[in-house]
Amino acid sequence: MPMTLYAHRLSQPSRAVEILARELGIEYTFHEVDFAGGDTRTEWFGAINPFQTVPALVVESDSDTLHLAESQAIMMTLCRTAADQDTAQRWYPGEQDIPRSARIDQWLAWYQGNVRRFDMFHHIMNLHLTLPMLKREIQAMLLQPLQEGLKPGLATLEAHLAAQHSADHSPTLLGNEHPTMADLVMGCELYQIRAAGYRFDAWPQVDAWLAGMAMRAHFQAVSEEINALGHEIRAQESDYLQLDAFARPGG
Repeated sequence: MPMTLYAHRLSQPSRAVEILARELGIEYTFHEVDFAGGDTRTEWFGAINPFQTVPALVVESDSDTLHLAESQAIMMTLCRTAADQDTAQRWYPGEQDIPRSARIDQWLAWYQGNVRRFDMFHHIMNLHLTLPMLKREIQAMLLQPLQEGLKPGLATLEAHLAAQHSADHSPTLLGNEHPTMADLVMGCELYQIRAAGYRFDAWPQVDAWLAGMAMRAHFQAVSEEINALGHEIRAQESDYLQLDAFARPGG
């Protein structure tokens, strides 16, 4: 069935959906939506996704056309319908393993209030693009509260991943060798600020877990644009961004 992903690779949820589609071997057409430039508020995109957010998925079949919004709903649908169910159920087993799915659902729900809530990349970009006289104000008034707000969530992740640690493989949220949809969603979120130069060495288990996710080939491929932007930000804004906000004291 022809499938079109409307997304942007600077969007954390967009990257999570695209990485999963590639992991599952699903063919799709990628249509870039310039959400920062107002594409999501246009009439043509409103017909695709009335929520006016990216990503959005359109799946065409002989009998119907499915329009689907919200990244986690899209990812669950991809796992439920993928031809390669052995791989799909590692990411999200759905009804095939309800206890395991429930644990994934729990982390996805937790992520919204403890990680996603403190997304700071919008303000990082504002700082990057604004006049020097405003940069320290953005850092102090907007970015620092988000950094402080994220720290309890990082501490929770650190303790959990430490309990799940295995010498055989990088830590994952469920302790298995293969990550789940929850690892991917949260990994894309935190990788966004790691690309901008933030370090997580005060939380070594989180750092190792994120490094393990970033080593996956599809994660690397879909992250090329955020890595390039992050390199630009690191080169120009190191005097303004508190890039050691999550680093080990004295490290």
